[in-house]
Amino acid sequence: MAKQKVYANKYWEEEKAETIEFGNSFIRCYDRAGKLQFGVKYRNKAGEDVYQVKFVLDRKELFSSDEAPSYLRQLISDWEEMIEGRGDDD
Repeated sequence: MAKQKVYANKYWEEEKAETIEFGNSFIRCYDRAGKLQFGVKYRNKAGEDVYQVKFVLDRKELFSSDEAPSYLRQLISDWEEMIEGRGDDD
């Protein structure tokens, strides 16, 4: 028998999230809870969309680090510049 996960704080049941889809991936933000979920989207056998969370970034944990927030900002900026530098011929 599969073991059920037990959650102390089911923030995803307490607030509506904003979800951004890209390719087969998604980001879902629960702003009040301070949670940013990353995962994959797929269709199950019944043809329904399923969002499988792979990682959750916690706002408090992120900003408790001296390096993580600036690293993440810079990484996104660098990636955006790399993509913009490619032009429209890709």
